[in-house]
Amino acid sequence: MDIKAQVHKVEKLNEYFFMVPDYQREYVWRVDHEVQQFLEDVSAEFDPGSKQQSNYFIGSVIVVKKGSQYEVIDGQQRLTTITLAMCAMRDLYRPHQPTLTARQEQYFKKVGEWLSTFDAEADEMRPRLSLQYEESKDFLGNLIQAGDVPSPDDSASILKMRSAYLSIKNWLDGQYLKVGVEDFTNFVRYFLANIELVVIESESISSALKIFETINQRGAGLNAMDLFKNLLFRSADQNKFVQIKEKWRSMSAHLTQAGEGDKPLRFLRYLFMARFHAGILREDELYAWIVSPKGKIALGYEDHPVALASKLEKAAKRYADLVVATKLEDDGGDYPAVTRIGFINKVGSRLHLILLLALDENAATDSLEYLATHIESYFFFSNVIGIRTNINEPLFSQWAAQLRGLKEVVDIEQVLEKTMFAYLRLKLTDFKQKFLASKINDFNPLYRTRYVLGRMENTLLGAAGMPLKGLQFINGLQIEHILPQTPDADGIPESLASDPESYQALVGLLGNGTLLESTINQAVNKCNDLHGNWFERKQGEYVKSSLLGTQLLDAAFTIGVNTGVNRVKNALGYHFLTWDGDAIGRRQQLLLELALQTWTFSSKRLDTVTISAAAEPALGA
Repeated sequence: MDIKAQVHKVEKLNEYFFMVPDYQREYVWRVDHEVQQFLEDVSAEFDPGSKQQSNYFIGSVIVVKKGSQYEVIDGQQRLTTITLAMCAMRDLYRPHQPTLTARQEQYFKKVGEWLSTFDAEADEMRPRLSLQYEESKDFLGNLIQAGDVPSPDDSASILKMRSAYLSIKNWLDGQYLKVGVEDFTNFVRYFLANIELVVIESESISSALKIFETINQRGAGLNAMDLFKNLLFRSADQNKFVQIKEKWRSMSAHLTQAGEGDKPLRFLRYLFMARFHAGILREDELYAWIVSPKGKIALGYEDHPVALASKLEKAAKRYADLVVATKLEDDGGDYPAVTRIGFINKVGSRLHLILLLALDENAATDSLEYLATHIESYFFFSNVIGIRTNINEPLFSQWAAQLRGLKEVVDIEQVLEKTMFAYLRLKLTDFKQKFLASKINDFNPLYRTRYVLGRMENTLLGAAGMPLKGLQFINGLQIEHILPQTPDADGIPESLASDPESYQALVGLLGNGTLLESTINQAVNKCNDLHGNWFERKQGEYVKSSLLGTQLLDAAFTIGVNTGVNRVKNALGYHFLTWDGDAIGRRQQLLLELALQTWTFSSKRLDTVTISAAAEPALGA
């Protein structure tokens, strides 16, 4: 491998004509992060009053000679930023040109010649840096030749370049030019003569990509996502670069649209665990596994890089769609069960995606929803039992391996029966004990508590043949403590509790909570005198609610004769004449029955699921 490496000052980069090829990543540096850090670092090294300035090393650029140009394999972000800074310097000089001293005029001229000069080999004027990727739309070329030309269809990359240019220009103006043109010129001199970078010239794109990988793998470098992208390019024929770039860009766009653009490694990690890797894979282990013998075989990028890029693109689309559904917190989405997972396992959770990504890339929505419905049920039981993420994650990775490539509901069901269903069936006794002791606050945040009570409300409504309530409606309700949290000053009757601590323990139990519209809740808040007919007065308000579970707290509430509502009431034993610790315990038992009817597995209550002998090896931890 023939490699030449030279340290150059910015001024000496005028020996090159750089070109960023169309398969490279567009400009992504942010004004308030990388650009600002670049300016602050340079400014920290520059001493305005010193004749002997220290040099500032900015990093490396990896290039391959192509005709009279040098194709940039790595370093395009810093090269673009340097070029934007040079444009800003030139444009700051221009208004002062009539009054520039001879020295200042020379620097103005040098900056202009650095930006573009005549290339005898090409027989034309050429910019120092040209961007070939579509997102640039020749913005940088226009800026170099004619100044900024805003366009209504500017891409995200152009907006970042323009923002960087304006930010640098304003910073230079405020820091140096306002002090004086001579001070500004001293900084321009420092920029040209004291900022250094290494230009590494390789003999071919393949060897340049290998250098890129080595530098970034050993140093602070790039993350696994960038290195993985580099591997795809290095494994592909050059005529396939555009295809890979387009698929990679589409993948990135899907993640960005779902608000996950800044967390690409989470997507990559969950996808690998779902489809390619056996067991847990941490983010800092991703690249080591990718380049390992097992990773190479599993991913197949060495022989089929374009095919893998296509798989990544499709997987990112599913991942993004499911993230959007998880965060929806409303009705009307394409994946209602996934949205409910967002309620029971918190909207920021992504653990369920390991299982959902495992299904065949062409699996129908019905298959994804079938699996999601059971993941929702799993998370409900998991939350009550107290199964933590560090247990669930290895379980999910193990189960995902058995779900890989499946797309038919019947096949998914067979795997779930011997894994998820069987695993929870063994924990049924633990679940019942913990549910009967569960508190309202155990399901915090409040949207999850409302979801739990709301899902059981819909089970009641469904059994009674009545229309179900939507997520938006349920999420707008309030949590009513039937035994009030703050009783009136007359105190707590001994018939309810012997001391305040025992009373608050009763108040906090899930059986003491119900959903209620805010207007009605305002009325029942006045029923806090525990020495009077407080519960009877509350019952008079509860029947005004549109929620069947709350209406049934009034023992006299019925609808007609032998109706669905009455059958549900009698079947569950919904009959409360008074409200005390015994009543709360009975309602807690009633809610347990509703929970088993609500979060089911293949439409079966968990206490009716049977464990086959085939399930034993698949149960997991």
